[in-house]
Formats: sequence, C-alpha cells, structure tokens
Amino acid sequence: GWTFADVAGNYNDASGTVDDAIGKANAAIVVNGYTGVYDGAAHGATGTATGVNSEDLGGLLHLGASFTGVPGGTADWTFDGDSNYNSDSGTAGIVINKANATVTVTPYNTTYDGAAHTATGTAKGVLNEDLAGLALGGTTHTAAGSYPGDGWTFTDVTGNYNDASGTVDDTIGTAALVITPADASRGYGQTN
Repeated sequence: GWTFADVAGNYNDASGTVDDAIGKANAAIVVNGYTGVYDGAAHGATGTATGVNSEDLGGLLHLGASFTGVPGGTADWTFDGDSNYNSDSGTAGIVINKANATVTVTPYNTTYDGAAHTATGTAKGVLNEDLAGLALGGTTHTAAGSYPGDGWTFTDVTGNYNDASGTVDDTIGTAALVITPADASRGYGQTN
C-alpha cells in the first residue's frame, strides 16, 4: 500500500494499494553433448547455469544420463528453477564412435612335421581386455611351402570396435630326408 499525507494543508490525504510483481528470470544455461571414440569410460553432457548477477546456479542443473558404449545416446537435462528463475529442460547428444582393437598376429616359420600349423594372435581392447572374434583359420597349413598373404579377420562381438583384417606370411620348410646306411652284415654290396 501507499499513503499521501498533505503537509501544507491544501490537499486531502490519500492512500491505496497496487499489485506489484517481479517475474521470474531465465537463467543462462549452456549444455554441451559429447562426441568421441569408445574408451571404456562413461561420458555425459557438461554444462553451466548462471543467474542474472553472474551467480552460479549449477546446483539446480541436472545433466541426465551418461553412456559408456557405442553408439551413446541422449542425455535429457533439466534445470529445476526456483523462486527467482524459471525451470527449463532439453537434450544433449552423447555420440560414442567405435574404437580400433589392437590386433597382433604372429606368423609361423617352421619345418614340415605332418601337423597343421596356424598363426597365433590376440585382439585387445582399449582397456587391454581380451576380445573374442579373431579368426586365424586362413593361416592354417600342413604341407611344406611358402604362404604369403595368409588372411586373418577380426569381427567385433561387443559393438564397440571396428572390424579388421590383415595378412601374414607363413612358411613351412621341407624336412630333411634321413637315410640310414644299409646294414653291412646283410651282405649288401659284398662280392664273393
């Protein structure tokens, strides 16, 4: 309410009321998504909320879900608002791209022994974890010979890695022929 009191005596005193209102302000909200290569860690949105006097309103900002695996997802963020600020909400994209596995294939160079031989290898993930999906069957041979360009493949089963393929050069050398001399007591090569 308001009042007017005349001090000169020329006017009537008066009073009344008015309805005052101060509307809520919008906070300055900045929310950023994430784009990166799979690294085994959880990733989510980042952001800030600032008031009209540059005050930090981050405690009212909730950034939503985090994602670890490919392809990521959508973080639904919210700003609670309060008696001075309007609430708000939105989305931020979290994009996680496939990583390259570390595939190591070791060729063989051995001598023919009648057994099948296959290159050896491993597929490791970004956290040095063993990964399934390495196929070395294209490097298997039994006969003596040179096998340049033997193929291997890696097919990811987790969804977090790129498939890969490559070749190695494998060799199986000929075995030495072992000849034992004839037994002289049998009379081979003797003349009478």
